[in-house]
Amino acid sequence: MLTILTTTDIYQKVQMAIASVDRLDELVSITEHADTIKDHKSLVIDSDEITIPLDWYDLEPPYVFPKTSLSQENLLALVFYKLGNHQKAFEFISEENPLYHHLLIATHLHFGYEISADMVDFCSNTSLHNTAILGYYGVVEKPRDFNELQNGFAKALSNAENDEIKVFTAKHYLNLLLDAGDLDKAKQLAEEQLEIAISDDAKNAMSTLLAGILMAQLQVPYVRQELDKIHNLQLQSIAQFEAKGLKIQAGMLLVDAAEIANFKEDFIASKELINRAIQYFKEEDIPEFLGEAGFKKAILLYTWSKNGSPQYYKAAINAFQDVLKVFKRDTHPQKFADVHHNLALIYSEIPVAADEKPMWTAFCASSFKEVLAFYTKDKYPYENAMASHNYATALMHFPPAKIHDNLDKASGLFEEALEVRTAEAYPFERALTLLNQLELGWLTHNETNEEELKKYEEMKEKAEEVKTLVTDSGILEQAEKHLQELEKVKSLI
Repeated sequence: MLTILTTTDIYQKVQMAIASVDRLDELVSITEHADTIKDHKSLVIDSDEITIPLDWYDLEPPYVFPKTSLSQENLLALVFYKLGNHQKAFEFISEENPLYHHLLIATHLHFGYEISADMVDFCSNTSLHNTAILGYYGVVEKPRDFNELQNGFAKALSNAENDEIKVFTAKHYLNLLLDAGDLDKAKQLAEEQLEIAISDDAKNAMSTLLAGILMAQLQVPYVRQELDKIHNLQLQSIAQFEAKGLKIQAGMLLVDAAEIANFKEDFIASKELINRAIQYFKEEDIPEFLGEAGFKKAILLYTWSKNGSPQYYKAAINAFQDVLKVFKRDTHPQKFADVHHNLALIYSEIPVAADEKPMWTAFCASSFKEVLAFYTKDKYPYENAMASHNYATALMHFPPAKIHDNLDKASGLFEEALEVRTAEAYPFERALTLLNQLELGWLTHNETNEEELKKYEEMKEKAEEVKTLVTDSGILEQAEKHLQELEKVKSLI
């Protein structure tokens, strides 16, 4: 649906233009009162000029149209463009009409068609904003590198016609900076533009982006004040999206807000936020977004389980199983592996009766095999090492197997992990694996004194290495305890 905001003196002229196309009035409403507009798409007609409002909600390509003279042809072309019937739009205007070229370029952006050199030249002569947009989003003959794109946006910002267009340009420049990981520059730009934003839509766009930038900058341990600032920005933006009926945008931000609430250990609020996101994605029938939201909900339940509420382990399993209905092995192999990694950890941790343990360990082993099948050492060394470490840790607590020795298998997996987790590349992760290897050492037995002495020397070497890798007091304390216990048993060897 589309709403046209106009004035009393040209209301009838606009009405007649819409009435000239059979049943078009069923899709287009005309009003003289801005506060009655409910549609997300609109046109403004005043003093024989058509203004195309900026699209702050990513419903259309971020192309800035110039004010266009009012004629029945121009109006109908823009109406059909706004309604998504691009082919019909071009029936009303010829190539001689300046509007034709703007609609053609915007249409190419919309469908991902190639942007010709002539189109680039046209934008260079008419709009620095559109030139920057073509370079970033368009399929151009000569793609620009990051510095060229950055210079294009900077030039557009410096020469913006007004603050509203300046903030609109900044909105998309921020996407470029986020893609490039230049978070400090992005934060500064978002805060500057938030100060000059005029419309509520512009302010909401900057608040949403600033929340995303601050979230990307978070580091452990989290600072409560930073989390609160991000969460407040998110909740303000969510309220704006919901008020406008933009359920997809609200849902995506609800997923992030749920994660921040999780960081704040406000699990009840996190669950409520993620459930709202899931509901919106169900209503809009977007399976992939639903899968992502379901994944975050499952993580939340798993986190809740580990923080003193073990009754939620099975709820977390059910949630992850629901996610697998969306993220299948053949369609989303990496997500499929990530879900199974979490399931494997749950299967290894869930408190169950002794007679049920073999069943859960079988589930655990099966899920870890799915993870390692995707995250191979050659393609994903870091993730492979993490999965190997976690699988080995789980094997240490498996009941004895009939066919193979779980502890031997764990030892091999730890060694696989250490090949990737070198002291130079991943000292912290290496320290964790070495500590778990030490725990494994206490569980294994040797046939001869020579083997016992060899194991003692290896364990002592590992404990001493841990102390050279990290400064974390908890890890250093564990290493020292191992060294003390090793000294106690040395005399018995």
